[in-house]
Amino acid sequence: MRGQTTLRRFGAVLLGLALLAAACTDPSGTETTAVPDNSSPDTSTTSTTTTTEPTTGTTTPPTVTASPGLDQAVVDRLSEQIIDLIADTEEVRGLPFLTQPNVAIITPDELAARVRADLEEEIDSEELAVDTRLMRMLGLLADDQDLETMLVDLYSEQVAGFYDGDTGELVIGGEAADLSPLTKSVIVHELVHSLTDQHFMFNDDFEQMFDEERFDEGSAFQALIEGDATYFQLVYVQQLPLDEQFGLATEALAQMEDTMVFQSVPTWVQDDLAFPYDSGQLFVQHLVENGGIAAVDAAYTERPVSTEVIMHPRRFDSGEGVLEVAPLAIELDGFEVHETSSYGEWGFRLLLSPNAEPGVAAQAANGWGGDSYQVLFTDDDIVLAVAYKGDTEDDAFELADALIAHVTDTMQLGEGVGEGGGVQFVGEDGRYAYLDRIGDGFIFVASTDAAAGQAARSQLRIP
Repeated sequence: MRGQTTLRRFGAVLLGLALLAAACTDPSGTETTAVPDNSSPDTSTTSTTTTTEPTTGTTTPPTVTASPGLDQAVVDRLSEQIIDLIADTEEVRGLPFLTQPNVAIITPDELAARVRADLEEEIDSEELAVDTRLMRMLGLLADDQDLETMLVDLYSEQVAGFYDGDTGELVIGGEAADLSPLTKSVIVHELVHSLTDQHFMFNDDFEQMFDEERFDEGSAFQALIEGDATYFQLVYVQQLPLDEQFGLATEALAQMEDTMVFQSVPTWVQDDLAFPYDSGQLFVQHLVENGGIAAVDAAYTERPVSTEVIMHPRRFDSGEGVLEVAPLAIELDGFEVHETSSYGEWGFRLLLSPNAEPGVAAQAANGWGGDSYQVLFTDDDIVLAVAYKGDTEDDAFELADALIAHVTDTMQLGEGVGEGGGVQFVGEDGRYAYLDRIGDGFIFVASTDAAAGQAARSQLRIP
């Protein structure tokens, strides 16, 4: 779902740190993140200052640049702390830096402005406008909500620092001479990105997945990348003195109160933004508990191919793949193809989430085996066509039933009628939906125009 994946394609930017406070301890206060088995070669390091070369995989000290408006004494003090954090990152992640990261220290206002400018440069307004229309048709966005505004406002509000995979630069916002425990943990998170990109060179492949519209695969890979950084960020936090852990949690909870944009967006958007951090962290934790850090490293070679295996790590262990569903090739007079991709298990769970109970949506999507969808559009209308294959016949039946409920309740198209072996819905305003299931597969069509929807339906075959 492009609306979903658009929100996540800026994977180098760290989401709001309220996630960290929730992940550090369970309700009883007991630590829940396992300390990893350092199965990689020993990478013990010593803390250094800006005038001492760090004992890492490289003898070159990091390059630190700063905004002209920052006091030089503050920059020097921050540089010393960043060098210490580089050593800490190598220790918890079990890998040395091959080259020292370039670090840019800018003011918080400059950070927010840079993030906004980067997003606006990357965003394709015309594509997001189509995504917005699709989400509105599916009942995921209200008529007064649009993805472009939401995306820019969200990331401008949430960012505390980020790793730029295109330049290899770590960008940090700060004006105080001493980093807070929370900010230190943010920097460690981003340093893990820098470190793992050096070893596994993931950035170009990650970008290529989204450029090629391999959205579910890209979301799974992002969950590995962000889960890696989040897991070892938490390992770092749990090694801090208790007073610093308490200060970090207090600061994180205080920041939760300053997330007005995040709290104002639909719940499915919040869940989708959290997915690579929350589900990714649990995925990496599973790898560490069963194979040490070496298992995390290996996952960058034998990569997760779907969000299904991120949410069900044992399926990753068993090598479960994706059932083949041929890419759709719908042709409609006057319509352009917007995208052709796959929803994946997580995409279907999000689609069902507005009105379905979380457990119901999760169970309905759980039997996903493979799918292909296509979005077509004109200036006035939009069509979504989906071909789906479940792991079993019961799985296909369960998801098909949940989609029919979604059409009735969320899209508000009322009760369907039997047509051509399936169920057809036609609204008074001309909106259209159709679902037909045979065995472990089904087809699904939704459209703002009944004639276009019926034409798309006629070209679909149940996989």
